[in-house]
This record gives sequence, structure tokens and C-alpha cells, in this order.
Amino acid sequence: MKQTAGPLRTFLDERRDIMISSFFSLASKSVSTDSQATTDRYVAWIDGVGAWLILTGSSISLGRVNGNVSPLIKTSSAEPEADLALVANLSRDHASIQRVDENYVLKPKSSVQIQNRSISYDTVLPDSCEITLGDSVRLSFSIPTPLSATAKMTFASDHRPRTSVDGVILMAETCLLGPSVSGHISCRNWSESVVLVQTAAGIVAKSKQEMQIDNRRAEASDVVSNGQVVSGEDFRFRLEPLI
Repeated sequence: MKQTAGPLRTFLDERRDIMISSFFSLASKSVSTDSQATTDRYVAWIDGVGAWLILTGSSISLGRVNGNVSPLIKTSSAEPEADLALVANLSRDHASIQRVDENYVLKPKSSVQIQNRSISYDTVLPDSCEITLGDSVRLSFSIPTPLSATAKMTFASDHRPRTSVDGVILMAETCLLGPSVSGHISCRNWSESVVLVQTAAGIVAKSKQEMQIDNRRAEASDVVSNGQVVSGEDFRFRLEPLI
């Protein structure tokens, strides 16, 4: 058994990478549409899994919440709120993260640490690191698969946005949901994966499994909008746009 463990593990890893690669290849096919997306922030409410904030912009701001504002509506331009606004003792515009090619650059504007080391200049985030904002806000950052530049952040401290979510996806064209250990959002009980694809019109969902959007058969170019429910044989989720 010891002699076959290495080759078996290599075989399983290769099969996993092939499966994930096929999903991203499927997602890379263009979706033709004339309409335009009106937001770059979504919350994915996933049955049996939880809620995830999905940010599709190449640059996101980090800071504190401000004002008595509905969790589904951003503040007015006169009083802007951070893309990831946390209930915490932070500056309103504490830091930002910018995607540059396949790297993520953290730009500090107030007190920030990476792996407990204070930084005062633009710094590329290493994979699987911890970011500390202020004295106590801790975020875990990772890039789950080399097949996609999409990153995710989870909460290492108790600080959350006003709408409590389990984590944040920094989406670079695709986001993989499903049972794969290399997926961006783990949905262990799903039999097939679903890949969310960022298009000019909004988010499109694709899968090898037949899907429905609001109980009608989904077509390849259908944009998921206005809180529509996407479902399959053993999964169900709703994508709520934040304006």
C-alpha cells in the first residue's frame, strides 16, 4: 500500500485538476449580450452552505460601515462606503486590494499588517496569508487554484459586514462552487460543480448538470439577476445584486 500511495495521490490530483480545468474551459466561452451589468457586488445565498459576498471589480476598498444603511444598498456617493465594509473600529477607507494580472496588491491607508508584519507601502499578497486591519480585524487570504486568478477571504476574527457572510470572493472572471477541494466556495454535498462567469451583462451560471433559473430551464447565455434562484438536482442558490 505504501508503494502505491504516491502514484495514487498523483493520479487523483491530476484527475482533480483536469476536472477543474474543464469547468474553467467551459466558462471561458464568451456570452453574447448587449446589456450591461449595473453592479459589481453580489451576495450568494447557498442552501445548506451559507452566504458569500462576491466582488467582481479589479480593485476593492476595505473599511468600516457608516450610517444606518440597509445591508443591500450602498451609501450615496456623497458618503461612500467601502466595498468590504466591516462593523469594526477602522477608517472608512482603511486599505484597498487591487488585482494586477494574477497578483493582488494590498495598498495600506491606515494601520495594516501581513503575517503580523506592519506594512506602509503597496505589497503583493502571498497565497494563504493573514491580513490584520487596525488592532484586531483579521482576514485570511488565499487563491484556491492556480487555474483561476479568483481569490477568497475568510474571517479570522469575529468582525463581519452588516450583512453577515461566511467569506468574500474576489472574482476574476470565474468562481467555482462545488465539491472540489480546489473550488472557491465549498459545497460538499453537491454532485456537480457550478461555475459563475463574469460577463459585461452580469453573472452567468454554467454546469454540466441541467439547471433551472426561477423554475425554468436555464440557457447558456442567461444572466442571473434580481435575486433569481438557480437550482439543480441537488443544489439551490440565489444571487442577490447589491446596489
